[in-house]
Amino acid sequence: MMRLARLALVMASTLTFASTALAQQEMTVEEIANQISTLESDFENFSGTVNTLQQEERDLREKLQNLRERNSELETKRESALAEMNDRYQRLVEDPTIDIAGAQEAYKQAVMAHQQNKADIKQQVSLVNEKAREVEEARVSKHSLINEIETLKEQRNLARVDRLENEFNRTGELEVSQSISCDRQETLGQCENRGKLMAKQKASKQYLNTILDGLSEASLARENIEKASPNVQILGSKTISNGFSGAGNYGVKLAVELRGQLPQSQACTLLNVDMRYCASEQRPGELQAGDEETVDSSVMHPLTIRSNVYDDEVVIDGVSYGSTPLEVMLPGGEHQIEILKYGYSAYAEKILLKDATAIRAELEKSDYSFTRGEKIQDILYRDVRGPELVVVPAGKFKMGDLVGNGLPNERPAETREIPTALGISDTEITVEQFGNFVEDTAYVTEAEKNGTCASLSNGRPQFNEKLSWKNPGFKQSESSPVVCVSYNDAQAYAEWLTQKSGFKYSIPTEAEWEYAARAGSETDFWWGNDVGYGKANCRNCGTDWSNTRPAPVASFHRNPWGLYDTVGNVWEWAETDEGVVVKGGAWNFTPSLARVSTRMELPSDFNSNYIGFRVVRAQ
Repeated sequence: MMRLARLALVMASTLTFASTALAQQEMTVEEIANQISTLESDFENFSGTVNTLQQEERDLREKLQNLRERNSELETKRESALAEMNDRYQRLVEDPTIDIAGAQEAYKQAVMAHQQNKADIKQQVSLVNEKAREVEEARVSKHSLINEIETLKEQRNLARVDRLENEFNRTGELEVSQSISCDRQETLGQCENRGKLMAKQKASKQYLNTILDGLSEASLARENIEKASPNVQILGSKTISNGFSGAGNYGVKLAVELRGQLPQSQACTLLNVDMRYCASEQRPGELQAGDEETVDSSVMHPLTIRSNVYDDEVVIDGVSYGSTPLEVMLPGGEHQIEILKYGYSAYAEKILLKDATAIRAELEKSDYSFTRGEKIQDILYRDVRGPELVVVPAGKFKMGDLVGNGLPNERPAETREIPTALGISDTEITVEQFGNFVEDTAYVTEAEKNGTCASLSNGRPQFNEKLSWKNPGFKQSESSPVVCVSYNDAQAYAEWLTQKSGFKYSIPTEAEWEYAARAGSETDFWWGNDVGYGKANCRNCGTDWSNTRPAPVASFHRNPWGLYDTVGNVWEWAETDEGVVVKGGAWNFTPSLARVSTRMELPSDFNSNYIGFRVVRAQ
């Protein structure tokens, strides 16, 4: 009982200690760690006490078992003494001289021993039950202590996140000097602005490194820095000195006030802890129609640019930054990125910089070189223009399953050639663009004539006479890809473009489609072999449209050759020597079917609310 009292005292003080700890929301990481260490020490001691109690219970049960076994022996002795005493009584009737006192005493002693053993058993049962209760209480208390320790560990991770955020989001000031050579095409004002911008970029990068070095868990944060998106906000700057030299160089020295900015979710990334320890934030993704997004241009974000060639030129917002690999800090907002090398296809992309971003450009050697930002858009009639096209250079590529994840009809892989450059619509043809065609020609699609637009139900297509390109069974806008169009309908649209523009339009061949969609890559998707999260609209791909409806075109990043939505959204018609296929996957199909080499053979008159198309134009 004394031991149980001490156990209860330890447990009460331990749980009070832990409960008090949980009530203190402002404890430091070190304080919580110390409390965890103390409780873990108590837990080890507690575990020893529980083990002792369990051993005592086993000893008591063993003694009880011995008493019960002795009870049988004593019962046998009592019965034997009783029989002896009865026998002597019978003999006493015939022979009064027989002494029965000895038999009586033996019986008396046997009865008393048996009764005492029964009392001992009763008492031992009580002791065993009491000890069993102690053990059970100790076990429950031990589980409670474990829970308190784990709760403190949870609180420690929360405190680590808060500490990192506080350490990162601090304000400081740096002085930086920057000297640049003015380009001949620049005015002095442009050169001065560029020099100050580059000075701010240098200050941002230096301040970011200073913050990282000063973190309590600096080593761990640097190990995970590539996975996070830390940035720096410029609060203000003051020119200490500046001026132009006679050689056309501009030098500036700035005092820059800065503040680190780290979203709480990124703190979890840097600390390599589960995201549940961070406040939930909206996942980065594309905006739906009607949504607005503001990006703080005073916040500087890291931008890393690499390419597959040497001696290229990186141009950001019209300013040359030299060759790759390149790491710069740029203010948040839209930036036009171009990577150029003579004899290679150019890389051009407009990005919305709102966190740390890395770009890997694949430039393909070809007989055709882009000029900066080159696009094609034909005027059809009045103020109606054709789809916007991007130029795809001539070249050779490997077509089919190159990774080993493909279906039988994707094999064997083979080298194909696109002999001449061509223009391909950078998005799938939209509802608005197809509507222009219908308005001009009064064209009626096969789905409208025959009631044959299919939708998926339990994985199988069902034809619905009420569905058409105007009403595909889900909400759409003018910028949504047109669906419920057959290959024949798509070909009619291409012929209309040819007639109106004077240039030859057609549906892309499968080789043209896959060449443009690969954009120089040899992976399942143009960015790699993993579909990732939020990169495309397919089933369970982590977007607002996944398994619901097509996204508006251009809702995700372009591929390196400037094409949107070659992964997911809607299947796209393509021509083959044997017939027609669809490529690219769709919003309601699994990601494995959105691989660039996936192909589904279909009849040319089939149409559904998950198939659309894009067009190509010859030079």
